[in-house]
Amino acid sequence: MSEHLLEVDVAAWVEEAREDSVIYQQRQTIEIVLNTIAVTVPLGTKMFLKGGLLMGLAYRSPRQTTDIDLTTILEARDDSDEKIPGKLNQGFPKVAATLGYSDLIVQIHSVKRQPPRIPISRAKFPALKLKVASARRDTRQEITLKAGKPPPVIIEIDISFNEPSLKQIQILKLTNEHELLAYSLVDLIAEKYRAILQQIPRKRQRPQDIYDLSRLITHEAIDVGIRKIILVTLKEKSRSRGIEPEQDSLSDPEIKRRCKAGWESMKLEINEIPEFETCFASSVTFYRNLPWENYT
Repeated sequence: MSEHLLEVDVAAWVEEAREDSVIYQQRQTIEIVLNTIAVTVPLGTKMFLKGGLLMGLAYRSPRQTTDIDLTTILEARDDSDEKIPGKLNQGFPKVAATLGYSDLIVQIHSVKRQPPRIPISRAKFPALKLKVASARRDTRQEITLKAGKPPPVIIEIDISFNEPSLKQIQILKLTNEHELLAYSLVDLIAEKYRAILQQIPRKRQRPQDIYDLSRLITHEAIDVGIRKIILVTLKEKSRSRGIEPEQDSLSDPEIKRRCKAGWESMKLEINEIPEFETCFASSVTFYRNLPWENYT
């Protein structure tokens, strides 16, 4: 498993939102959460950032999200929904103070298991969905939080267990020298194609993945060697979910329909949305041009 180090100026990313008080506080909360994961044992060496937030921080995608998507190689235990939130809650105050956010209270608001009725240790692909609340000290926000009312600012964290092993690791060097593990370009692209192929069995719509793929394919250097690893990774990720990817899998009109559905709704995240047909075509072309003939 290879590693790649990338410096990420999270503090600058936070400051970009200073004029919007809600988004500014959301980003400050995210910075606290990411740094807490990075410095907490064993979370810092067992969790990997992925998804839209990784796209924004590492690849400067304008599609901004406040959700934190993580994969973990921690063993799925029936007390994971207690131990992981407990470790995060212990770390939040110290990290907040270190980052200069001593005026911000951050704490786990709720934890849900998925699937909800199966013990984590018995589920094939268990996940935890955490909601993190933040409030400014000595303000109405703190009063609301302590009163048990809906918190003023909420960040959602999705933690997935039992994912296939990563081919490469990207290390994000945060502003204060903390190091956070993340998906590499290989795993990020393979994961997005897997999600697109899963749309039909899972009855979901994934327009954001086509947008992200088109952006990655256009802006990142992806040589023949990387394409080979992407295909191997895609096959492993797909087969783990009962899907057998083929070279013409994206020709299914139902996949295209689901990718297109909700495309315009991304205006809530992106000021200017590119043309769907162009993004979809580039994503399909890249997929079909992977070295299928060499890997069965």
